[in-house]
Amino acid sequence: MTWWETEEMAVYISKTEAALDDWTMSNSQMRLEQNAVNRTAKKINKILSQTTEPEKKVFLVHLAGRIEGLRQHLTERLKRDIPRQGVAPE
Repeated sequence: MTWWETEEMAVYISKTEAALDDWTMSNSQMRLEQNAVNRTAKKINKILSQTTEPEKKVFLVHLAGRIEGLRQHLTERLKRDIPRQGVAPE
């Protein structure tokens, strides 16, 4: 994996974190994002086990920590969001 691809993953993680912080994702979007985050986590772990460059390893470890935090955040957000039933639209 090139540095450019690694940086692209970092940008993806940052954008997803910002969307969660800004509460701009619906439940269905968060579920889809959860799948993408899980795939990204697997990819990071696979690359981490294969890389020999110390600098890239440090960066990937950092990304792995951020992606795990993102996974937990998505899981907690989805647990808390209970669909409102019986509420009349205003």
